[in-house]
Amino acid sequence: MAVMIEYLGPEGTFAHQATDLIRTVPGEKRFQPRPTVIEVVHDVDEGRCDYGVVPIENSVEGGVTGTIDVLTFEVDHVCIREEVVVPVRFGAYRRTEFVDSVATEVLSHPFGVAQCKRYWVDAGLACRTTDSTAEACRVVAASEDPGLVAIASAKAAALAGLVSVGDAIEDFPGAQTRFAVVGRDTLPATGDDKTTLVVTPPSEGVGILLRTLAPISDRGINISEIVSRPLRQRLGEYCFLFTIDRHGEEEVVREALAELVASGFSVKMLGTYPAWRFDR
Repeated sequence: MAVMIEYLGPEGTFAHQATDLIRTVPGEKRFQPRPTVIEVVHDVDEGRCDYGVVPIENSVEGGVTGTIDVLTFEVDHVCIREEVVVPVRFGAYRRTEFVDSVATEVLSHPFGVAQCKRYWVDAGLACRTTDSTAEACRVVAASEDPGLVAIASAKAAALAGLVSVGDAIEDFPGAQTRFAVVGRDTLPATGDDKTTLVVTPPSEGVGILLRTLAPISDRGINISEIVSRPLRQRLGEYCFLFTIDRHGEEEVVREALAELVASGFSVKMLGTYPAWRFDR
């Protein structure tokens, strides 16, 4: 039986491209696009699919808060089991018959708009956001407005039948997006792993971040990412999302987390997984 993997769609998104790079799911795979991260993650949580692929971090814009929040606050049985890193290149695309028309407005996902700001701001174009870069291409392809331009990947544009009017228009060449492959299981240690966890302090106050970090850093565990998220109840109350460069089952990690719990901190492990390496 084929394994069902959902991804943030529609076809042609960078999440769709990430599905080609999955390394830890063997056998036959079927892929299904879904319109939102929330639907992908909840489908995994409730068993409607086996795995999901969702964006979790961008090298320009930082953490994808929508993904972080649904994993942190809304599900209990979903974990990150693999990370996939996709190089992000944006181009400008139009309908063939409108290539020579005056451009008036760009459409893209908010990340695409933000990462190609010089392209559309310098040209004095209006801007409209869409749910995905692929959706931007679909809107442009279906519109009779000759001034519309989609900012997207070459794959998304090709699927929509658009042609290029500008290549590599991103403000920061070499940008990458990290995707999480989420499921309901974790993988054994490989010797080159990461663990993402959420730590909620028992109270707020002076030195609370230092108290949160100390049990981890004192044991020589490298923290490669820190993100704070509001607890959604009262202003000024936060949890911290850490990614550490160790497998969650290593004894030194278990000791650090046990010390945090003993000090009144709440700890939720979002996943432990092999570190992405392009040469693997």
